[in-house]
Amino acid sequence: MAEVKIRRKYKSLPYTMGTSQSGSSIIRWDDAAGGSLLMGTAATSVLTIQLWASDTPEGNFGRLFKVDGSAADITLSASTTESRVYALPDEAYGVGAIKLVSPVAAGTAASCVIMIKT
Repeated sequence: MAEVKIRRKYKSLPYTMGTSQSGSSIIRWDDAAGGSLLMGTAATSVLTIQLWASDTPEGNFGRLFKVDGSAADITLSASTTESRVYALPDEAYGVGAIKLVSPVAAGTAASCVIMIKT
């Protein structure tokens, strides 16, 4: 009997982060099992990326938090010389849509790529 193999699909999306929740684009996340954020070089003043979530792309977005009450932010190790890839927090699993927000203007790093496993 042959072993059943589950094959996940991959897609990547260009994304531009805003400095506010209302200024950031929506990413459908309802079929995502996880993902990563590919950022270009960024000023070292960019320390975190906030995640906002909703049950649907058209719904109201709220800041995403962990079960311990801390924010499910991505802590950056920004670099002015090389691109970086950051895993998106597991807390995003199971939501319908997400937004990524850079509270500090990220310059060229605001144009990034979201890589998704479905």
